[in-house]
Amino acid sequence: MTVIDITEAWGPLAEPIHSDAAGPTDPVWKDNAYLSFWDIGNEVFGSFHVSTSPNGTGARRARCSISVPGNALEIIEDLPPGSFASESIDFGLSGVISVRHPRLRADLVNTPLFVAADYAVGGVVLELVPGKPLQHFQQACELRGTLMLDGTESPVQARGMRDRTWGFRDESAQWIEYAGLVAVIDDTFITVMKFLGADGTLRSDGFVIDADRSRTISDVTFGRNAAGQFRLARLRDSEGAPGWSRSRHGWPDSSFRWAPTPRDPRLAPMTTLWCWTARTVRALAFSSRASCIGCSDR
Repeated sequence: MTVIDITEAWGPLAEPIHSDAAGPTDPVWKDNAYLSFWDIGNEVFGSFHVSTSPNGTGARRARCSISVPGNALEIIEDLPPGSFASESIDFGLSGVISVRHPRLRADLVNTPLFVAADYAVGGVVLELVPGKPLQHFQQACELRGTLMLDGTESPVQARGMRDRTWGFRDESAQWIEYAGLVAVIDDTFITVMKFLGADGTLRSDGFVIDADRSRTISDVTFGRNAAGQFRLARLRDSEGAPGWSRSRHGWPDSSFRWAPTPRDPRLAPMTTLWCWTARTVRALAFSSRASCIGCSDR
C-alpha cells in the first residue's frame, strides 16, 4: 500500500490542517491529532499528540511518549502554526510518523481498521461557536515499524487508536471534566466518552464497531480504585439490547475481557470491561482531571 493509498484510507482522519480558520479576535481554533498504541508481544507502548492553532499562541505543541522494556522517554516540543512537525516529531496525516531525536529514532506506519467513529453526529461536545461544532473522529489502527531508544532497537507490531479533531475549542468554557475509554478486542473497536458540561449536564457517546456494523453506546459508568485509577467501565447500548454483550472465557489473564451480562433485568443492557494487568493493557482510559488513568491489576 502506497502513502497515497494510506492517506485515502484514513478519510476524515487525514483532514488537512485549517491554517486560516480563525483570526486574532476569534475564539481559539485547534487542529489536533493523536495516536496511542500497544504492542503486547514486544512490550512496547506509546502515544503521539500534536496540536496547532492559527490564533492560539499557547496551543501549539507536539508530544511523544514511549515505553520499551527497561526504558521510557517523553519528548515535548513547540509546533509552528499550520504544522504537525516539530523539531524532532513529524506526525504525518498520511499515516507515516517519524521521530529524529538525540535519544529516539522512530519510523512508524499506521493503517486504519474498521470505520471511523464520528463524535460530531451525536452532539456530545457542546459548541463553543453556535453552528460550528467541534469535529472529532476516532479510528482503530494497526502500527508497524521500529523504535531506536538510547541505542536499543525495538520492533513495533501494535494495535491502537488514532484521532483527529478540529474546530473552535476552549475546555474551560465547554466542559468541567471528561473521561473516556478505547479498546481493540479481537475484531471489535470500542470507543466511548463522557462529558460533564459547563452547564452541569452529563453527556455520553460512543461506538462499538466491527467489520459488519457500528452500534452507538448511549451511556458509560466509570469505576476507579482508591488511588483514582481506572478499574472498570459499564457500557449501555443505545438499542437497549444486550445482544452484542457476550461473555468471553478462557483468555489469558493479560487480555481485556468482557464480563457476563448481569442477571438483574434493570442492568440487562450493561456489560463490564476491565483489564487484568497494567503492563499488558490493551486499552486506554483517560480523564481530563488526571494525567493518566491507568488500568489496575487490583
